[in-house]
Amino acid sequence: MTWTDERVAELSKLWDTGYSASAIGKMLGVSKNAVVGKAHRMRLEARPSPIRRDQRARMRRRVPMPIRLSELRPVSAPAAPPPPPAPRLAVRRDGKGPNCLWPHGDPAEAEFHFCGAPAVEGKPYCPEHCARAYITKTRADDKAA
Repeated sequence: MTWTDERVAELSKLWDTGYSASAIGKMLGVSKNAVVGKAHRMRLEARPSPIRRDQRARMRRRVPMPIRLSELRPVSAPAAPPPPPAPRLAVRRDGKGPNCLWPHGDPAEAEFHFCGAPAVEGKPYCPEHCARAYITKTRADDKAA
């Protein structure tokens, strides 16, 4: 599509009349964007925005702040800092020795360690971890089956 002198004059006349860019495009057989681009290159007077700023400003309600920001208090108390980690007992990292061998963490990470509490005689775990590791059946469980 080429802009001939006739089309440019028609565009200028229709633009000054107040037609929209899409209406001018339909009359001239071009797209709305072609009309806007040519009008911009011809430095025709810019159109006001179809969105009226005065209406938008009225629609936006401003709520006054009842108190100063410095006087605001948090809704909930700040979270307490986490407790310090329990001191680890001296444990051999190879998993051997008279201490509990219950693993803590991922073996691939540096924080990995064993429980380290004194182990039950003949068992690899402390009493707490033995209770979790060894589930014993009672006579009632045998009879129920």
